Amino acid sequence: MDFNFPPEDDPRRVEIRSWFEVNPSPTYKQLADRGLSAPNWPAPWGLGADTEMMLIIEEEFARAGVRRPSAINPIGVNQCGQSLLTWGTEAQRQRYIPPALACEERWCMLFSEPSGGSDLGNARTTARREGDHYVINGQKIWNSMADISQIGVVVARTDSSAPKHQGLSQFIVEMKTPGITVRPIIDMTGEAHEYNEVFFDNVRVPAENRLGNEGDGWRITMEQLQSERQSMTKPGAVWGAGPTARELVDGLIKTGRIKNPLIRDEAAKLYIEGELLRLLSMRSLSNKINGKPSGLEGNIGKMIASPHGQKMTDLAKRSEGVAGMVADAEALPLPQKDYGIFDSWDYAYWFSPATTLGVGTQEILKNSVAERLLGLPRDSDPSARVPYNTVNAPKLRAV
Repeated sequence: MDFNFPPEDDPRRVEIRSWFEVNPSPTYKQLADRGLSAPNWPAPWGLGADTEMMLIIEEEFARAGVRRPSAINPIGVNQCGQSLLTWGTEAQRQRYIPPALACEERWCMLFSEPSGGSDLGNARTTARREGDHYVINGQKIWNSMADISQIGVVVARTDSSAPKHQGLSQFIVEMKTPGITVRPIIDMTGEAHEYNEVFFDNVRVPAENRLGNEGDGWRITMEQLQSERQSMTKPGAVWGAGPTARELVDGLIKTGRIKNPLIRDEAAKLYIEGELLRLLSMRSLSNKINGKPSGLEGNIGKMIASPHGQKMTDLAKRSEGVAGMVADAEALPLPQKDYGIFDSWDYAYWFSPATTLGVGTQEILKNSVAERLLGLPRDSDPSARVPYNTVNAPKLRAV
């Protein structure tokens, strides 16, 4: 089965390729103005591209050697920015979408909390209404790109008397707002490229920056997380990014390590997994273009992709033998591609333990698939149906 379609002489491909030839080093504003930042979005933001057109555009970006805006500003383009199309006001769209698509303002998600663990519904950050503003207090953690972002999307509790999932709302905040403090977290790679903790100390946010109505926060957040998980359903080593099993096998062949039967057996299994992820990503793309909402399929994709990447980077490092214990002794040769921060087998290997924790742990994803797709009995949550301010009351029983 050939997925390298449409053909080279397809008029749509010729048009996009010609544009890149005229604009060999386009700015991200030029890409946004041309509708190429989010081509699947409707006009005036995108092209309303169908599945084949999206494939053409992806291939022509790669051919031109241009990083897609969704790789530079993934949260603003892939996850939260498109929420404005459904939940945002026209004023919010006009203010926030153009700079997001032009990568002039990067976005971050401010969801997880230190005391919440994997239960995002247990958010304790509060947003208290005071006239035309909300006053936000609390702490968020494991926030990707918060240190370099201009815009944040924060989930906060606006009604503590409602059950925990019903009392949440979502807000768009400007990260330079007084009272917001961002502290980068140095991870196992020895660098602070990814994660941060964010503190809110009486942060005043205009009420017009609320996304949707009060109480809509949980539903909006779940839609955004499903979009994020679907975007990670790709064959890359880290959350869909970085080298794939194809590059792994190619590197093992070039170094001669594929001759080891045990390595060859592992590599073959990973190659098959990578191709399955490639097919799942195409199905996800087709669903998105055809207007189907981000469903629970994203849970399955991420549940496969994260351990797949871990196994892949582990094999790349182990194939080196003793040399694998030396930093920067590149495990396997890679083609000249721009993988961003995951352009090294070493870095991808050091970072990979985070992939089965971030954006939903494997346990949470398995529960979701079991309960909502397979119809198995749901776990009992005694705190789900009672007012949040009574959750810690004595004698709370499972229902």
